[in-house]
Amino acid sequence: MAAFRRVSGRDGALSMTIVIVGRRSGIRRLTTGERRLICRSSSSTRSEVKVSRKQVEENRSKVLEAAAMLFRERGLEGIGIADLMKAAGLTHGGFYRQFKSKGDFVVEAVRRAYETSSDEIRERIGAPTGDPFATLVRYYVSEEHRDHPGAGCSLATLAVDASRSEDPALRSFFGTIVSRYLDLLVTIMPGEGVADRRSAAVAALSEMVGAVILSRVVPDPSLSREILDSVADDLLAAAGDEPD
Repeated sequence: MAAFRRVSGRDGALSMTIVIVGRRSGIRRLTTGERRLICRSSSSTRSEVKVSRKQVEENRSKVLEAAAMLFRERGLEGIGIADLMKAAGLTHGGFYRQFKSKGDFVVEAVRRAYETSSDEIRERIGAPTGDPFATLVRYYVSEEHRDHPGAGCSLATLAVDASRSEDPALRSFFGTIVSRYLDLLVTIMPGEGVADRRSAAVAALSEMVGAVILSRVVPDPSLSREILDSVADDLLAAAGDEPD
């Protein structure tokens, strides 16, 4: 008679133990075929563990993608963990297996949002034709950017939230975002010296972010467009480009 048991190994993986019980002798040694069956079962279980770990990483990425979009749309306090997990197609209970704390999660989601939007900006200004600064202004200070906050710049959607946060890691990362945008602008701004371009970059970034925030908050569509058009024209004229 054969008895089957499933037990956990040191690594947490399941393995199968087969004990052959005879009518008289009680327990006998496993045959070669029986040992092979155990080996195949153990190998299959290790493969399943590897797949599950890969799935964990995929699930984590899904949650960050959902949070990066929804935080920019609704604010850092505008959506709870349960709704974020639901948006990612996962259960609420899986959150704390994916992230150390909510604070760490927020910083990682903001990082994902920044990386996504900055990649798009670099792709736009890296086009072989056209002036990169004018291209940036026309995209950033636009109705397209205004109307799609979930895919836009984190500074124009979450900077105000971050300014009220007591989390030093979050405040630090927003400082990093500002510094990186300024470094980018210095490389594409017109001007004679680095100091002049740096000063112009600070002014340009402040105008662009402020214009988008104001254009989103005013209820009058005409005033919203006026804010965007006026700031874009001013930036382009200052840089020596023709306004649209």
